[in-house]
Amino acid sequence: MKLVVRSSLWILFIIYILVLVKYLVLDRMHFGGHYYRSYNLVPFSSIKQYINNREHYNYNTWFMNLMGNLVMLIPLGVLMPILFNTFRKLWNFIVVLITINLLIEIAQYYLYLGSADIDDVILNSFGATFAYIMTRAILKIRLLNKLLFTNMI
Repeated sequence: MKLVVRSSLWILFIIYILVLVKYLVLDRMHFGGHYYRSYNLVPFSSIKQYINNREHYNYNTWFMNLMGNLVMLIPLGVLMPILFNTFRKLWNFIVVLITINLLIEIAQYYLYLGSADIDDVILNSFGATFAYIMTRAILKIRLLNKLLFTNMI
């Protein structure tokens, strides 16, 4: 049973990575058309702009830039500590998470796939770290319950 669950989680992880690549790269590639590249290195600048001027953006733009970035890497926060022992330590997880975030933003800039935005890194990191903390808490509670209540009849 444990092997089935672990294999299923690996399959889910691979599907998630493929969907992420499709969304971040393949859906944004321009073949012989308009190329778009910009960057923002001022923390919270884009976030404030979307919140303070949301009436100037259509709902999809506003929602995807704030909520989409917040939830985009949540699966990493859930799956990485389960699948990789190394990422059961918060520091290891955060270092790799920020590295992944920066690589995504740098690739978006240099491959003309959109804007490189520090606020994307902030929102992605916050969402994934929150998911990581919740996942670790659930795993610890489950382990504690297993230790405390397994032999009680």
